Amino acid sequence: MCHYFYTHIKYGIASWEAYKEVNSLFAQVADMHIENGDIVWIQDYQLMLLPALIRDGNKDVSIGYFHHIPFPSYELFRILPERKEILDGLLGADLIGFHTADYMRHFMSTAERVMDTKFMLDETRYNNRIVHVDAFPMGINYEKYSAAPLKVAPQKLSSEWKMKFGERKIIISVDRLDYSKGILHRLKAFNRFLAEHPEYHEKVSLVMIVVPSRDKVGAYADLKMKINEKIGMINGKYSNLNWTPIHYFYHSFSFERLVAFYNVADIALVSPLRDGMNLVAKEYIAVKRKNLGILILSEMAGAAQELRDAIIVNPNDVDGMKDAILKALEMPADEQLKRMKRMQKIVSSQTVQKWATDYIDELLSLKKQNEKNKTKLITDVNKQIIVSEYKRSHKRLIILDYDGTLSPFYNNPEEAAPSLQLTQIIKGLLADKRNCIAISSGRDQDTLSGWFGEYPIILAAEHGAFVRDNGVWRKNLEDRSWSREIVDIILKVTDKTPGSFLEEKKTALVWHFRNVDPWVAALREQQLFNMLGDKCAREGLHIMKGNKIIEIKQVGCDKGYVAKQLLLKEDFDFMLAIGDDTTDEDMFREMPKDSYTIKVGEMSDAARFYLKNQHEVLPLLNLFLSD
Repeated sequence: MCHYFYTHIKYGIASWEAYKEVNSLFAQVADMHIENGDIVWIQDYQLMLLPALIRDGNKDVSIGYFHHIPFPSYELFRILPERKEILDGLLGADLIGFHTADYMRHFMSTAERVMDTKFMLDETRYNNRIVHVDAFPMGINYEKYSAAPLKVAPQKLSSEWKMKFGERKIIISVDRLDYSKGILHRLKAFNRFLAEHPEYHEKVSLVMIVVPSRDKVGAYADLKMKINEKIGMINGKYSNLNWTPIHYFYHSFSFERLVAFYNVADIALVSPLRDGMNLVAKEYIAVKRKNLGILILSEMAGAAQELRDAIIVNPNDVDGMKDAILKALEMPADEQLKRMKRMQKIVSSQTVQKWATDYIDELLSLKKQNEKNKTKLITDVNKQIIVSEYKRSHKRLIILDYDGTLSPFYNNPEEAAPSLQLTQIIKGLLADKRNCIAISSGRDQDTLSGWFGEYPIILAAEHGAFVRDNGVWRKNLEDRSWSREIVDIILKVTDKTPGSFLEEKKTALVWHFRNVDPWVAALREQQLFNMLGDKCAREGLHIMKGNKIIEIKQVGCDKGYVAKQLLLKEDFDFMLAIGDDTTDEDMFREMPKDSYTIKVGEMSDAARFYLKNQHEVLPLLNLFLSD
């Protein structure tokens, strides 16, 4: 799956149950050793469920996860029946790391579509935690590899290989047996090179090292057989008494022997069909510190994002790889040196030690951020304090947002009518004459009147454009006729965006995209901002982002204005404001410092506290009604 060989996938309940069992066993053992304050760093795809399993232990730990292989695009990942369980497992981590920004982008896009979580740059909130995603290109122990050619054993082995090959150019290829490594494509390219360039016969040899891996598995055994056949065909066709085109080794090599091969090789041919990073490319560069050398590197390897001075190839393009071999063989020495010097600078600075340090540093930084967030999360103790102050007070102001606060969001906004529990709470609060209750919403007058008209509460419609107090509506903004140009632009985008719709209010235009694919929604949202920004500014309009909406309204009235006006009504000694949207930030900022401002769903710099989700709002309000 992750290497895009989806035709090799075999679905089965038994396999999935075994995968879950392995992760569960790791979690059980880890749970025996983990203590509060510990850092847990989980490595690779075999343990994608483990972050959430450890998190469920409710321990105060920082959890990191690093994905060492490619992360596929959403279009591929979505075919997995277990996609939600896997993503939920990964999102249990505080920091999810990948080798490249491409894999990082694929993960975020997939999580947004499958899990309906919204990323802001590289962060999302999941289960009331900040989850950070970042790219950390893994390096090697540069000093170990760069110093190795100077040691006795590698020097001796290098001399032996130079004696054996003489003046011939050496191309080295090192892989474990795996169909993702593109070994057969590489052999096809070398075969085509020999066929089209007879002038290089007896002048170049390919040293192919394949490390055994899973060769008892059918697909791998079949690959091994095809490699053997292809090498046999090429050597049978071109070799003579003085020259063997391909020197094939099907076994692992000691560090010293591998370094010796890197040292004498003129070219490293690294052409995986997919690879998370590929450290062979970096090892070759580190060893070539004092020598000439050329790296031919697949664009499908994560290392290609860093090593742009390699000859970059598409591993599926056999002709392209053939041409790259010729280019490498004919590259002037001064160009080789320039390229190698630039790549060595990268490899020497981006080491495996730096990779680990950077990752842990970021994880610790996130730990501090999450600890700070916890101080704003309303606890049972906070609730007791709020209720105690409420009961001691003599004049109270309670301002409440509606959608996402008093009511959950619905795909169809018309379905969000007040629940029986909500109406009972409102009646209970109104029974106490010390309470002044206000609902400040983006909803229009008619909707709020239909839902709450029978209650003696203050209603602020369209973010304060209309306010009902003592049963009488007043306008804070005049109705306006909307520019046909602006409306037509929004309607045109709506036509191209299934699931979206335009709501025309008396003082605002609202484009809704709650039912739109997240990627399309983000694209259309930015397109509308780009198309309407200047036009709205010229007409004195404010364009703003809300919770899966874009709203265009007149300047001069918002929820902050409503809060300011309400605060002037009485000398309140208890003030509470609850909301979930960016539009509620204005309200929070206008409230006095000693008031209780609560953001629903996520932490806010403007609010003193936050609740985990909308389901906690009504139980909190219900505490005010207890004896």
